[in-house]
Amino acid sequence: MIEVYGTSSPNVMKVYIALEESGLPYKVHKINVLAGEQFDSSFTELNPNAKVPVIIDPEGPSGRPITLFESGAILLYLANKTKSLTPQDPDGYYKAVQWVFQQHGGIGPMGGQLAHFVRFAPAGLNPYAEERYRSENNRLYDLYDGQLAKHSYIAGDSFSIADMAIWPWIVYHELHGLDLERRKHLTRWFREVEQRPSVKRAAVTHGEIIGNDVIEQIPADALDRFFMRGKYARS
Repeated sequence: MIEVYGTSSPNVMKVYIALEESGLPYKVHKINVLAGEQFDSSFTELNPNAKVPVIIDPEGPSGRPITLFESGAILLYLANKTKSLTPQDPDGYYKAVQWVFQQHGGIGPMGGQLAHFVRFAPAGLNPYAEERYRSENNRLYDLYDGQLAKHSYIAGDSFSIADMAIWPWIVYHELHGLDLERRKHLTRWFREVEQRPSVKRAAVTHGEIIGNDVIEQIPADALDRFFMRGKYARS
């Protein structure tokens, strides 16, 4: 059974979807990142970068346990382990992989920065940052809409790790203040993926999205520690 260490975040959600889609059994260990559990030595032994998700597969490729961090690496590992989750022809495989890499350099960091400056940074102090990251996220939404005008799914005509990587970030369109509905192809794809049985099961495991009302209840010190700002800033 694969052990998953995570919390409620898009990067963890993609791993749940991949596990549900592949049918691999797994057990979840919740890591409270706002309480700083990712900095405990027991966790940094698994991931020295102190980030979720992490998986431990007791049946690794050499027959021994393997520990992996970084959600993109985990998606690739699960795809290769199960010989599923990507097209099996080389062209299709690498087309899916390129979109996973695109997500890691695109909607992942850009969406994360937009969320930070809109929802967590001091209000009214970052108009340039908000405009910069909102504009880039809108560009990426248009990119995906254009791709989905030509294909059923992100990397072609089959559901793959490319969709699993990108979809959890689009889930946050309302909280990010981005207009999904004006992109008809992106909307069609988003609704279709949302209805997949594997995605529904993964959503139950993942739990509720943290809304602004919950964020307002998080102690300021916990947010400062999480974002490494104020007295927690590194120098």
